[in-house]
Amino acid sequence: EEVCENLNKRFFTFQRKKRPYIMLKWAETSDGFITPTTRDEQKPVWITNAYSRQLAHKLRAEEQSILVGTKTVVDDNPSLTTRDWYGNSPLRLVLDRHLKITSKAAIYKEDAKTIIFSEKAHDNTSNCCFEVIDFSKNLVQQICDILYSKNIQSLIVEGGAQTLQTFIDTTIWDEAYVYKGQSIFGAGTTAPSLSATLVSERAIDTDSLLHYKNNTH
Repeated sequence: EEVCENLNKRFFTFQRKKRPYIMLKWAETSDGFITPTTRDEQKPVWITNAYSRQLAHKLRAEEQSILVGTKTVVDDNPSLTTRDWYGNSPLRLVLDRHLKITSKAAIYKEDAKTIIFSEKAHDNTSNCCFEVIDFSKNLVQQICDILYSKNIQSLIVEGGAQTLQTFIDTTIWDEAYVYKGQSIFGAGTTAPSLSATLVSERAIDTDSLLHYKNNTH
């Protein structure tokens, strides 16, 4: 029974809870930061090694959607596509309350579909859909409701810290993958605070991958 539940966890969660199966994912330094205080360019600052990043892309290939906040896009300009593993790219979801993100950002490129969650209405484009939500109310539930209506059965929440913590605080999540690298920032954005059951810990060359499950629901 346990094996069958795990095999069909996305479908069962979607049917029983009327929301996608949610996986939190982030990388943190050995001293507990996910971003440095300053950076020279608008690109990711790598915390983990190439093998960990490949595993992160494997996860993207296996799930239907991936979510980030405005700050992640502004700071890193990620494409959120599957490149270091064979498979499809997930549907990109971006929280952009005030539509601050420029149309030149990588998330607007046509290499994957994108949904922008905003409080302002905007015309859809060929590969980008805009969804109006109320940022003063339960953000996570609104996102889940929209994804349920679109038959999206799995979601990776990849950042940043505020977006991840919002899901953690509402306890609406199922698994978490935390990659710990050897880097030391000394200061910066602190990693999310997570209180959950540690299922496993494994070495990815010089990194560690901690796998948690949410047993509060």
